[in-house]
Amino acid sequence: MQTLTVSGSAPQGQASSRKAYLDNLRAFLMLLGVPYHAALPFSVIQGWMVTSDEKSMLLSWASQFSHTFRMPAFFLLAGIFAAMLLQRDGALPWWRSRMLRVGIPMLTAAILLNPMLMLGIALERGSPGNVAAEFWARFSVPGEPWVAHLWFLLDLLIYCTLLALAWNVMAQPAGKRLIDRLYRLANHSILGGWVFLAMVGTLSLGAVMATVVLDINSAAYGMLVLARTASNAPAFLFGALLACNLAWLERFTRIHWPSWVTAFILTLLLCAVQWRDEDLFRAIKYFLVPVVGILMSHVLMSAMRRWLDRDTPLTRGAVDSAFTIYLFHQVFIVFGALLMQNSGIPALVQFVLLVASSLLLSIGVHLIIRRHKLLLMLFNGVMRPPRSRAA
Repeated sequence: MQTLTVSGSAPQGQASSRKAYLDNLRAFLMLLGVPYHAALPFSVIQGWMVTSDEKSMLLSWASQFSHTFRMPAFFLLAGIFAAMLLQRDGALPWWRSRMLRVGIPMLTAAILLNPMLMLGIALERGSPGNVAAEFWARFSVPGEPWVAHLWFLLDLLIYCTLLALAWNVMAQPAGKRLIDRLYRLANHSILGGWVFLAMVGTLSLGAVMATVVLDINSAAYGMLVLARTASNAPAFLFGALLACNLAWLERFTRIHWPSWVTAFILTLLLCAVQWRDEDLFRAIKYFLVPVVGILMSHVLMSAMRRWLDRDTPLTRGAVDSAFTIYLFHQVFIVFGALLMQNSGIPALVQFVLLVASSLLLSIGVHLIIRRHKLLLMLFNGVMRPPRSRAA
């Protein structure tokens, strides 16, 4: 197995180039959450925390299209970064770092920001006389409102813990042989990669079916949805495998047009079935989630490597602020949507206003946070901003 080196022996230009497009893509995927959530009040497909009287079919399907691949692709990138750092730092130091860098902002946002989302829901759904009761019904008990848009951080902590536990095991001869077999399967023939993807989809579907059969899908008072955790786990694992093989990562990040066409076709199929309740469509959904996530990750990573593999002031600002923007943007979207309810403003105009205002306000919050060590630790999990990411 050809190991990917992230320090020391890797050529300096290659390492920095790889880091640039991976960082840029990670920021793009986090920032894509802003238009996704801003479109949900106008959706005719699914409900959300707040809704608008104005609806838009265009926004409904555009948000669903991005939803099919955004989080699996994010987890795949997270797996790449995880394996890179694991090779450098070792399992235990890396795991401790993840618990601080991810866990502290997750808890801070849950305690300080999510009650504001609960208030927004109460204002939208409660009558003038029972807003307080609506708010207290959510605030007073553990449940999904305490997680809200932070669910992916909780899942990421689970994946990191499992990977840290498995890392030393996989470094043993038996583990190395298993990984080598996976690489050989994917490289065996032109069909090897597709067989591998079919295995990934089957693994996802089997894990989800197990949570249903065992009746353990909802855990921790509904704050953890194990079917969702199980369906995204293969993408994270695939990213870790990519980071452990330089040749495989090289192939995966080169444009392959047949894979692009397949990726978009399967994404549209997943977009069409993901909200259907019938068992057949749910099975197709959970089979396709990691498959589409991996294929669209190939599309995005190869596109970023080809056209945005550079470090610019704009990309530095996006990378620096993306996490803060994600933590705060929903608060501004929820109250912005409430302010524009019954305004008569067309849905597309409201959407543009929500995206622009939530981005600007979240960037303003980030500029404040990065000036104070305590706030930076609470919301970004670091004591000081990287000098290379200066605003």
